[in-house]
Amino acid sequence: MSDFFAKMNEDYVQKHFPNRSVFEGVTKSVKGSSIFALFFFTLLSAGAVYGLAWAIGRTAESISEGECDLLGIAIGICVFLALVVLGCLAMLYFLIKQLRRKRSDHIAISAKRSKLPKSEIEAFEQQAVASDCYILKLTAGLDRLFATVAYRDGLLTRDYIYLADAAQTVLRVDDLKACFFSEYTYYIKTGKSSKKVHNLAIYLLASNGVTTFADTTEKAGLALMALLKERNSAIDTNDGKLLPEGAAFDQYKQRILKGQ
Repeated sequence: MSDFFAKMNEDYVQKHFPNRSVFEGVTKSVKGSSIFALFFFTLLSAGAVYGLAWAIGRTAESISEGECDLLGIAIGICVFLALVVLGCLAMLYFLIKQLRRKRSDHIAISAKRSKLPKSEIEAFEQQAVASDCYILKLTAGLDRLFATVAYRDGLLTRDYIYLADAAQTVLRVDDLKACFFSEYTYYIKTGKSSKKVHNLAIYLLASNGVTTFADTTEKAGLALMALLKERNSAIDTNDGKLLPEGAAFDQYKQRILKGQ
């Protein structure tokens, strides 16, 4: 079990939780990634604006000189570049909002997503830096390096579990109804074709209907199931079997929430 779970220690707190705060750490991580993205989209939007200005100028020249053969193409280029500019501006607006968020904003986001009062999110944060908190390392090697979740280590405190998803979902262990394997898929471009990639994930389902998930290895996922069952024996694990995504996944959730 020590391969997947470690007890919280002061070195980890100092490295990952500024001011001993999980959500200060989230704020720092989000700002770091947002600054890089902001720089990229600023350059992209500047290039798109320049291209749009040039295209509009060329279109105006074509109209004044009576060159109508390529007018439709020129207008199409202008429309395309205008959409690129609008898309970049929308992304810049979103990134600036991300940069302006503080610890309190991320706590509010977590509370809304988790369907818990802010006081419980703050209680989780206090428990997270205690010595009895487990650090959850559910992936390893390249799987850990390329995990889709931004904040890779989960946390299991006395009363709460946090898989470090993008919405910072926090669940009460006593409220858990299920902990099970499923998968999610996406496509990557490989030359002229696309390849479907399957990722193993462990999902948590709470009695209030909130779900969260994280990438995992099979061994780490089974270890987490066993650990959670020690604290809440009512948790359904689907016998450790993989639940396919899609209709089977939705039906399972509905059945568990109805208590059937």
